[in-house]
Amino acid sequence: MSTFLRLAVRNVARNRRRSLITLTAVLLGVTSVLVTRGITDGFLRLMVDDMVQGRTGALQIHPAGYVASVEALPLEPSLPYDAALLARIQAVPGVTGVAGRLTFAGMVSNGVSQTTFVGRAVDPEREKQAVPRFGFDVRAGGRVLAPGDHAQALVGSELAHSFRAVPTSQKTEGMVDRITLAASSPKGRANSLDVAVEGLTESTLPYENKRVVTVPLKLAQELLGMEGRVTELAVAVADLGEVERVAERLRAALGPEYEVHTWQELQPFVRDVIRRQEFVLAIISIILFVIILTGIINTMLMSVFERVREIGTMLAVGVRRRQVLGMFLLEAAVLGVVGGAGGVGLGAAIVGVLGAKGIAMENLGTGGPVLLRPELDPPFVGMSFAVAVLGAVLAAAWPAWKASRLNPVDALRSS
Repeated sequence: MSTFLRLAVRNVARNRRRSLITLTAVLLGVTSVLVTRGITDGFLRLMVDDMVQGRTGALQIHPAGYVASVEALPLEPSLPYDAALLARIQAVPGVTGVAGRLTFAGMVSNGVSQTTFVGRAVDPEREKQAVPRFGFDVRAGGRVLAPGDHAQALVGSELAHSFRAVPTSQKTEGMVDRITLAASSPKGRANSLDVAVEGLTESTLPYENKRVVTVPLKLAQELLGMEGRVTELAVAVADLGEVERVAERLRAALGPEYEVHTWQELQPFVRDVIRRQEFVLAIISIILFVIILTGIINTMLMSVFERVREIGTMLAVGVRRRQVLGMFLLEAAVLGVVGGAGGVGLGAAIVGVLGAKGIAMENLGTGGPVLLRPELDPPFVGMSFAVAVLGAVLAAAWPAWKASRLNPVDALRSS
């Protein structure tokens, strides 16, 4: 085998120009696939982080039957928000944080006009345990809800604009920094409370900009007469890759009166975007590898045509046809290994540099600046190298078979 490998390396180096062109095609193809994958993975990670780490949490717990009617923003059934339930949840392996929330509907007014709103009540003391990036969507100049806040609120940017509302720290003549929230309890009792605007939130979802007001949980419980109750619990996990397993553990620990949903189930839009991105990347990768393989087929066919007499001599002196076949396949493997290794090295280096420096872009949720950091999954790098080598060998299969089938006498007669 070592003799044939040396022959294969020598034959690849014999026509340096053609081999260099093929190696360059393999190298650039693998590099392009890795860089494209790295940027795509970085983009998807940024999207998931914004959603999971800044909005939904990795998991959410609701009372049984709640999610089926979630669009109506029901206040019942609800959950107890007490130390006993929180302790049961945090005792589940893989859970790193939990926070209670209330989602409700009502009317918001600035004293002159009013409109409907969706209230999102969070526990400022625990929210960052469940969503570490809580407040990432607050515009510059405002502030995030903090522990101890009660009659404060964050208002969607478009809703605030229509009400001429600004954060308290930015109030000027003709603008307001306080609004009134009105809502009804589960039993129909109406109530209203004044809150100070502490910040404006910006989202890529127009609905959130136009309708959502975020308030402290205790204020919402007072407004709705739901002291000690919440409609959902947001849960953080140590490893997003284990989210399904943690969800199963929570279901087993909590019983049938609770529902546990993963962020993919709660945000099917984001899940579908990720799937579409992965499909597009797969198509691009296939196209690039087809181009690579076409170049290898051309190289190997030209090598066969140029070496007809050499192949005839080898067959005439007793070299077996399968050995000729193996030699050409080894030549292709050498091209695949060298080109693939070069592509992996260059691609990983480019992604590493881009990941370290970051690519400036607008934040998906706020429109503000953020750094996209490309990243590579080691198994994908290994798969790309393996596909380059295996593809090179498969691409050379027909030319190699053609070479091994030559008639020695006819091959020696060729000029």
